[in-house]
Formats: sequence, structure tokens, C-alpha cells
Amino acid sequence: MEFNSLFFIFIYLPVFIGLMYFIKDNRIRNYILLAASLLFYCFGDVRHAGILFIIILITYLSGLKVRKNKTVLIIYLLLVLGTLSYFKYGNYLVASLSAFFKSHEWSAIIMPLGISFFTFLSISYVCDVYLEKYECERNPLNIILFLSFFPVVISGPLIRYDRFKSFIDNKMITTDGIAMGLRRFIIGLSKKVIIANQLNIITSTVINDNTRISLPLAWLAIIAYGIQEYYDFSGYSDMAIAIGQMIGFEIPENFNDPYFSHSIREYWRRWHMSLGAFIRDYIYIPLGGNRKGKRRKAVNMIIALTLSGLWHGSTLPFILWGLINGVLEAGDAYFDGYASIKKKLHINDGTRIWRAFQIIRTALIAMVLKVYAFKCSNYLQISNLFKGSIGRGVPFSMSYLRSLDIIHPLIVLGIGFILLFPYIKKKLLSLNEKVPYLYDLSLLGLAVFSVALIVSGSYSAFVYFQF
Repeated sequence: MEFNSLFFIFIYLPVFIGLMYFIKDNRIRNYILLAASLLFYCFGDVRHAGILFIIILITYLSGLKVRKNKTVLIIYLLLVLGTLSYFKYGNYLVASLSAFFKSHEWSAIIMPLGISFFTFLSISYVCDVYLEKYECERNPLNIILFLSFFPVVISGPLIRYDRFKSFIDNKMITTDGIAMGLRRFIIGLSKKVIIANQLNIITSTVINDNTRISLPLAWLAIIAYGIQEYYDFSGYSDMAIAIGQMIGFEIPENFNDPYFSHSIREYWRRWHMSLGAFIRDYIYIPLGGNRKGKRRKAVNMIIALTLSGLWHGSTLPFILWGLINGVLEAGDAYFDGYASIKKKLHINDGTRIWRAFQIIRTALIAMVLKVYAFKCSNYLQISNLFKGSIGRGVPFSMSYLRSLDIIHPLIVLGIGFILLFPYIKKKLLSLNEKVPYLYDLSLLGLAVFSVALIVSGSYSAFVYFQF
């Protein structure tokens, strides 16, 4: 089940919110939340519900014994990371061995839905208990609630147990919170259905027909995919945060205008922020962080982001995506934003032209890197898209562009691009205070249009469901 399904929008979510609102007993509310979370997961992947429960059991038992006990922590990490690695990288390993031994008789390993995210939730809890940030949880029901919490179990944002525990103990569910959450849910749904799904038509059409990629089409696909992925994932995060608002839990923000960053280092502080915080706290800092000099800091950055790439996928494009991002981030940190080079070239960081150049450069680097790892499904597509992007593809043909039937998605691309600008978003959101009735009426129109698109069959899965 997905947030953008009609069943979830019109039946599952209203019934859940209604029960949580009208039933005031906190203990019963926890049981309702538990039932809703487990049903939500089973609707999406009942075959692997057992894996979720195995991780829950390992997490609960490890939490009881891990405090100041490095042996328990190591055994725990071997178990959960071994499970995660089996499902994420098993197919790649088996396929490689089959090719080596020239055997094609093997069954594909199907990855459980959301395994990366509920495994990371588990790791954050056990590591925090080991580090004595808070006491272990002795009530198994609370650990089940934490790891199966349905707004975030599939694709995040990643949450921390200490904040979730206070929500388990006391829930402040109000009509204002529900109204605020409903508004944000509609915004997230619109991002996904109206913008991201339409941009997917552009990127899929161009990249799948990879033998006809010209220079303009290549860059159209690259930019469209970068914007598509932002609206897709930030739309999901908006909907997750919105559900949290409806039931009185503050789920952390996941995006902060990442395409207006001035460097890759800043970009990674503003894109998928909850994952970035996880990498910082549980990989980068344990490696030494910035405590052991500039050179070690740079190496730690490269390792952390390379592991992030490996987490996203086992293929070479994902690993290179993480490695290149790590090198760029480390270079920016090691050379202090290339201050000496800019000084020699007499570049003034404060000028609007330079700041605009930094933003455009960073956004294009991020978009170029991610399209090859996340969208291209084979090396032929990567090769042809790359050739097209450097002018080595086929000549541009206006008649071919017309034959692709992507005029309407191109209009959506223009709208999506304009709505990326923080100033535009701020002005639109200010309507809620200045003319609230017009704001709510506009959201109602977006909701109706989104539902109409869903009914018409405009569907594509959320990008991060594959992780």
C-alpha cells in the first residue's frame, strides 16, 4: 500500500486518524497505531513481514544487553548488517558467481520492503543505548511500534527513539494538527502525482529510447530526472511528516531547498537530511569525524559517502556515485571551499554572479551524478546518455521531439522548475496567513486534480521504495 493509492487516501488514513482522534486513552491509541502499522506493512509486503519481526526481536534483545558491552554490539551489527547485505547484495553476488560458473539456474532474492530504513532505525536505537544516550526499552511493544511505525517504515524520514518514546507515552492530537497535516499531505501528494509522475514520462521516454539521444534531449533527461527525484522523494517525506502532524508526532524535515546549495558539502546537508544525520552520527563520527586533522577528515567523508552509495545499490554506478560525491565533498572541506584558488583568481564570494554560478554548478553536478546511478538501468543507457550529453549522440530533430509526445510533461517541468525557488514557495505558503480561504481552496483543487490523475492511471512507484 502506498500513500498515493485511493484506498489509503479515502479509507485507510481517515479511519486511522478518526480512531486516534476520538479514542482518548493513550494505551488504546498505541494498539491502534500498532495494528495500523503492521497492516500497512503487510499490505505492501506480507511475504517478508517475518524479516521485520526478526529485526525487531534482535533489536529488543540486543538493547537489553548492549549497554557498555562491545561484544553484544558487534554480534548485533553482524546480525542486522548481515541480514541487510543478504537481501541488498545477494542477487549481485549470486549473478556474478553464476556467470563465473556459467550457470543460470538461480532464483532471484526479493528484497523486503523498507528493509534499509527499519534496519537503520534499529541501528540508531541500539547504538544510542550502547553509548548511554538513554536507557534501553524494556517494553517490547514500544520497540515494535518504533520499527514498524508506518509513516516512515518504507522510505523514512529516519527518526530517533528518544523522540519517539515521548510520543508513545503521550499523544497530543488536535483538530488544528489534523488540519495542518491534511494541508501538507495534499502538497506532498501533488508533488508526487502532478509533478514527479509527469516528469517520469520525460525521463523514461528519452532514456529508454536511448539510441536517439541528442545533446538537447540528453540534458533535458538529466535535468528532468533531477527535478523529478526531488519532487518524488520530498513529496513522500511531506506526506509522512503530515501523518505525523495529524497524530501529534513531529517527524524531522528531510529537505531544505537542496538545489540552491553553493557546494556539494552544503547539498548533502540539505538533501535527505535524516539519512545525512544518520551517516554523520553512526559512520562519520565513529571513524573520527573532524577530530584527527584535515586529511583524516577528508578520508572519513569519502568513506562515509561511498558507503552511502553502496547502501543505495551494489552496482558500480551507485558505488561511483557515492565515491565521487565523497571526493567532491572532501575536496571542498580540505581546501576550505578552494579559498586560495578563488583568492588567486580574485573571485569575490559575495557577488550575485558568483553565488548563482555556485548554485547552478552544484545542482548540475548533483543531477548528472544521480541520473546515471538511479535512472539508467544498464550500461548501454549510461553510455548513450553520456555520449548525448557531450554532443556525441545523434543530431537533434524537432520532428523526433514532437513524436515523443512529451509536450504536456514539458509544461509541468517548467512549473516544477519555477516552484523550486525558495522565494516562490515562501510567497505561496504565505497565502495561508494572508488569504487562508484562497489557500485552502487552492489545495482542494490540487487534491481533486491529483485524485483525478490517480483514477486515470497516472501511477509510478516512489523512487526510494527500491531501497
